[in-house]
Amino acid sequence: MRMASQARVALVTGGGKRVGRAIVQTLADAGFDVLFTTRDQQVIDGPISRVGRITPITVDVSDLPQSVDALLETIQSSFGRLDVLVHNASIYDEGDLAHTGTRLIRRLNRIHVEVPILLTKAMTPFLRASKGHVITMLDAGVERPMPKYLAYSASKAALANLTVGMARELAPDVTVNGVAPGVVVWPKDFPEHDKHAYIARTPLNRTGDPSDAANLVKYLVTEGKYITGQIIRVDGGRSII
Repeated sequence: MRMASQARVALVTGGGKRVGRAIVQTLADAGFDVLFTTRDQQVIDGPISRVGRITPITVDVSDLPQSVDALLETIQSSFGRLDVLVHNASIYDEGDLAHTGTRLIRRLNRIHVEVPILLTKAMTPFLRASKGHVITMLDAGVERPMPKYLAYSASKAALANLTVGMARELAPDVTVNGVAPGVVVWPKDFPEHDKHAYIARTPLNRTGDPSDAANLVKYLVTEGKYITGQIIRVDGGRSII
């Protein structure tokens, strides 16, 4: 293992676009050296940070256990430390009860449950040494799941449960919290009438922005040293009505 980096180091899974990219940029702008996973570097969007170093790693995190081994080796050989681990990689696959089978269930659970468990396990020695932070990216709508996203909602609910469990196990050295956005980026081809209906039921009368979620992540891993085991919604108040 090389000598530990002097800069704080963050690893973000699925950081090439959308909310993940906002998290990568926000942490880098806060001075972190940030590694992020992507399956295809061609999908990386947005500008490169002006402050911290950003390093893409082309790997499919669901390719277990090889992906975890590769990420652990990268941290060991290139940085020698890890301060923040953000479980952002996600898939949003449809499937109501009639159209949900074992293949879909296993695909969703692998990315939303197995990867966070195994990757956190592998990085725990680094996180304990740095008094670090783990963030899971959840979904504000999981408590009232849509039937056509049945398996997706169940896998994210499992990740929420895992968040609290890991917070208990990794205390007092490591904080673990969940960030649960509502709509901060519309899914591709989302119907216009559904957009209007969503906003009409949101007290702040608008959608959010990826930066809303990213700024909360930054707060939790920089200032939120006495916060753990919490799941914080970023949904414009939609969950209260």
